[in-house]
Amino acid sequence: MNSTLLKYGILIILLTLLQVSIFNNVDLLGYINPYFYIIFIFVFPFDKNKTALLISSFLLGLFIDILTNDGGIHTFSIVFIAYFRVFLLQILSNKNEDDIEQINTKDLSFVVLFLWISILTFMHHFLIFSLEQFSFVEFSKLLLKTFLSSILSIVLIIFGLQLFLKKKSNA
Repeated sequence: MNSTLLKYGILIILLTLLQVSIFNNVDLLGYINPYFYIIFIFVFPFDKNKTALLISSFLLGLFIDILTNDGGIHTFSIVFIAYFRVFLLQILSNKNEDDIEQINTKDLSFVVLFLWISILTFMHHFLIFSLEQFSFVEFSKLLLKTFLSSILSIVLIIFGLQLFLKKKSNA
């Protein structure tokens, strides 16, 4: 238990530092801002306590909000998608909650993984940008920023998952 706690504690700190120091400085065309830190939601094991995921997600979002002075938008958004991650995966993979607890992210088919990441990333980004804008006056701009930022974030997350969750070969 202590090694798991240490592992995910270090991951929270690493993702916070990466997001604040590198990814928050990426602003392409004024519309594209990647949020790589949500990869935490996709690598957190399904067999762990759901409360631990929500608390860890809360801490990750809180650290980012504190360091960027964003007033809680990252905390709300990441906890929101953390809450719905298993429910969405159940729908996409046609499995019940007991079956979901037995699988690993690297065991998912690419189509299910891609859809799962895409939907949760779009939800996260829509929440971030709508809370940041706090108005639907320029709704088309909100959707454009959400869509473009989600595309870059999805590419980065899938690339990151490929690096860190490679299936071990039997060779």
